[in-house]
Amino acid sequence: MFLKKKIKKLTEERWNVGFIQNSIEDILNNFPLKVNWVKHNYKNSWFADPFILDVSEKKIELLVEDFFKPANKGRISKLTIDKASSVLQSCDVILDLTTHLSFPFIIRQEDPLSLFIRDIDTHVNSFNEPYVYILPENGESGHLSIYRYFPLSNKIDFLHSVLDEGVEDAVPFFIDNQTFLFCTPRKNPNGNILYIYKWHSEEKKFIFLKSVSFKENVARMSGAFFYYNNKLIRPTQECNLQYGHAVTLQETNIRNFSFKELRRIYSTHPILNVGSHTFNSYKNIIVTDTLGFDRMWIRKILKRFNLI
Repeated sequence: MFLKKKIKKLTEERWNVGFIQNSIEDILNNFPLKVNWVKHNYKNSWFADPFILDVSEKKIELLVEDFFKPANKGRISKLTIDKASSVLQSCDVILDLTTHLSFPFIIRQEDPLSLFIRDIDTHVNSFNEPYVYILPENGESGHLSIYRYFPLSNKIDFLHSVLDEGVEDAVPFFIDNQTFLFCTPRKNPNGNILYIYKWHSEEKKFIFLKSVSFKENVARMSGAFFYYNNKLIRPTQECNLQYGHAVTLQETNIRNFSFKELRRIYSTHPILNVGSHTFNSYKNIIVTDTLGFDRMWIRKILKRFNLI
């Protein structure tokens, strides 16, 4: 047991985020990826699960999982990054609980997706400061909750628990005046079973609708749905070899909940090249992440002898 703990400490996982320079068209046409990785000097944290909060002429703001090593759990932070150099300028912790947090899904007020939140938010448009909603993964708590977040002041308020069970990387989607929720169950988060829920206004909760099974471990979400050439695309994680091994982009038929893979994306990082598990876009910026381990050579030796 002591040896395993020592090995884990020496070969800790490490994530980073980066910006894909290719267009969506090039990505779906299997062009080689070019990624500008964020540069930072934070030793006690690594960053993953990026969602784009805002983009300006000179900077990009992300909401991310900020895994704080001294606490051994994730929290949600806002990263401000120089657009030209990809250098991290600041990191502001916005939500830190006693339980692990990650995957800070963003819902904007102008997005039709926000319509279901009117069932639970009695103060819509009653604030002078602009805000967004965030739906972070917090499966360890046994709940899925929505928060109201004010980016200018970094103030955040709990709003409502929309699902009273632990699920992983939940992504809502609005179509035909209905809101669905896609996620994986906490008991099997990286497997081949996708759970789909539907919003019920009366209960003010997402209610289980159905499950969908895949031939591979590609059920878990890796970002928000998006449209390209009238195709609805679902970003997912491929977890066949391990958690977060790759991103897949699946064409989605929301009418019958069928999915067809269009591309699989692996990490292109020169060092952190073990996995990738996020794909998001906003304002013509595409963000992803990448996984590696410290002292990877130790892990390779131990794996060869089936010691890990």
